[in-house]
Amino acid sequence: MRSAANTASEVSAVVLGGTGAIGASLVTQLSHDKRFQRILVVSRRELDLATTFPEANLSNLQCLVVDFAQLSTTLFKHLDAGMLAFNALGTTQKQAGSKAGFKAIDHGYSLAFAKVCEQVGTSKLIMVTAAGAKIGSISFYNHIKGLVERDVAEHHIETIHFLRPSLLLGRPADGRATEQLAQCLLAPIARWLPLSIRPVHVDVAASAMIVCAFELDGINVISNQYIHTLARQ
Repeated sequence: MRSAANTASEVSAVVLGGTGAIGASLVTQLSHDKRFQRILVVSRRELDLATTFPEANLSNLQCLVVDFAQLSTTLFKHLDAGMLAFNALGTTQKQAGSKAGFKAIDHGYSLAFAKVCEQVGTSKLIMVTAAGAKIGSISFYNHIKGLVERDVAEHHIETIHFLRPSLLLGRPADGRATEQLAQCLLAPIARWLPLSIRPVHVDVAASAMIVCAFELDGINVISNQYIHTLARQ
């Protein structure tokens, strides 16, 4: 559901997964958006902000180091109801080391983040899942993403947007060999593919997250096609 644009001149944002492919672009874009006075980047370890976000406006960035094993409790005192919450967290089974590890990160941390957002009264949560997210999918990855959407949506947060991008372009080399190969093959022809399946550059996905934060209300699944459309606004 579309709403009137939020005209507040000074808002704050909290970002989970800010060092990932979409997350890093999101943090950089938020830092240059004059509507945001502070961007809180949640991290397991202290970050060199200038190195991690080389193109960002560092004056309104802050790194918050928390114990992710106690995310919902350690983060609580640092958030408030006026913050816009963004979750760009994501990993792979290979990176996590096992199916259990993958679920603990993608599902467990996302639910803990939603819980603290609910507790402090945050009104908007915008998060990335994946095209094909579906409980019962034969793909374990898509199955977990489906669980994330279902379980996060059960929290009492007024507005939640689940962005489902397809193949991401602009991702740094991070060991995802299949995706790297697909990028090389599809990038040259991406502009001619239908929006529903067209690969999404990480900057486009990040831009769409920000548009969602100000332009849409309610519980929404943002399709790959809609991501492309929103990013053009």
